[in-house]
Amino acid sequence: MMKKLIRHTLPVILIFVGLALTSCSSKAQGVLLRYNTKVGETVTLNTAITQNTDLEGQGVSTLITTKMEMTTTDKTDSLVYTQSRLKEMTYKTSIMGKTISFDSNHMEDADPSVAANFQSFLDRTFDIVYDIYGNIVSVPDDYPQEQGITAVFPKEMVYVGSQWSRETDSQINGLSAHSKGTYTVKSITAKTTELDFTGTITAESINGDINGTMLINNETGLPIIATLDMPTTISTTGITVTLMQTITLTTE
Repeated sequence: MMKKLIRHTLPVILIFVGLALTSCSSKAQGVLLRYNTKVGETVTLNTAITQNTDLEGQGVSTLITTKMEMTTTDKTDSLVYTQSRLKEMTYKTSIMGKTISFDSNHMEDADPSVAANFQSFLDRTFDIVYDIYGNIVSVPDDYPQEQGITAVFPKEMVYVGSQWSRETDSQINGLSAHSKGTYTVKSITAKTTELDFTGTITAESINGDINGTMLINNETGLPIIATLDMPTTISTTGITVTLMQTITLTTE
């Protein structure tokens, strides 16, 4: 009777042991995230930016879309050299019942008040240098900053629940800005890592929050898709402006 009980019980125990080992293995899955695009490979970055502004009760809504091609031209053990070219762009803003628009595919309909400015970016080549952790090492002063949505990775391997922080200083419309934020790993698969990001950005008279998610390609370090929400308040000369900006980036 005892032998029969052991014989029937043993497979059940082995199943539970197997499940426990599988669970532990899944929880312990880690990844070493690096910016690792291939030399000669071109990726397309599609960006959509929506901005809703309240200026003393006057609403202003803006939508900008861009398509940029980025080619990796060279690599070292620590740096990745790229060239980016803005191929397409649309712009539409509505204020006080008036709409101003620009579409690089329909230049004949572009509003002359913005056409020259936007057209100057098209088909230009921007040389951008990254380090293997995703930090931008070198970038032209007039490079559209919203195109540079890349995660910044730690040196060590990360796991679900891992957190790390970063702080950067930059220029926004001639103002010195300071941003800081924290990444949290939400999930890891064989091909992707999902990150949450929360942070703040401050400059003279500017205070904003940053909240978003990024799905990272483990092989290249590029976001497959990233979404950032940035509610911001600007106070100057007795006027307060509140705006909500959302940036969505996809790569293909």
